[in-house]
Amino acid sequence: MKYSFRYLIILLLIWPSLSNAQHLWEAGVFGGISNYEGGMAPDPVWKESHPAAGIFVKRVMNGYVSYSLGLNYGKISGKDSNSSYTAPRGLNFQSNIYELSTQIEINFFNFGTKSDRDALRISPYVFIGLSLFHFDPMGEYNGKLYDLHDLTTQGQGIVPGAPPQYALTQFSIPIGGGVKFNLSDKFNLLVLMGYRATFTTELDDVGPGTYPDPTLLPEKNNPLNIYFADPTNVGIPGQQRGNPDKRDWYLFAGISLSYIIPAPICPYPRSTRHPSIFTD
Repeated sequence: MKYSFRYLIILLLIWPSLSNAQHLWEAGVFGGISNYEGGMAPDPVWKESHPAAGIFVKRVMNGYVSYSLGLNYGKISGKDSNSSYTAPRGLNFQSNIYELSTQIEINFFNFGTKSDRDALRISPYVFIGLSLFHFDPMGEYNGKLYDLHDLTTQGQGIVPGAPPQYALTQFSIPIGGGVKFNLSDKFNLLVLMGYRATFTTELDDVGPGTYPDPTLLPEKNNPLNIYFADPTNVGIPGQQRGNPDKRDWYLFAGISLSYIIPAPICPYPRSTRHPSIFTD
């Protein structure tokens, strides 16, 4: 896995230099929803969707390949009560997602504007890339939100045998696709959905650990850490609290609108230069 990760980073860095075609720029905005799949949602629960937004710039290499860099914001949430299977555990969370993402887009067809010879103005496409994201899981108790990371609900770094404390800024692999529509010589519209494969089980703070022994949790955190570790008192210390083998995912879905930045035009093309300018 670590070697594949390195190769992906190298490919993302050098890809823009591999083509000598159009080299057009686009700039745009994204709007849609965000959601998640993880310890409280084996599949996305669509009623837990939240508004999401983003901005991006894109380098169009040719009619088939483009390279983008974007900033996205979304929110994810989940409740054990959404599933009869997890309901007895009683956990809940919500988290902001801040993402910096670079992606390679591959069009199925030669995509472009009506001014581009042999180009189609609609094309399905897929993408893959690399993202750096920050999250901040919080739990609700009596109408107030509390930082689950600071409460060490699995006894991280405190209880013997507990997992280490997790980082709130991590990498993910965005992968997805959609359909591109060229609206005019100035604008493109994209309908898209993209999953982010993370390398953590902690987006929801459920994690890979077991129920901690409440007598070993520090009193300085008051009873809140004991409550959020096991809200319904069904856990047995040492019993598995989450699935250590299933990594969490988050997703963005919606539409993006981009402005096609006109390429600069040389005022004196070589073919029209007067010979007297270059000869004695």
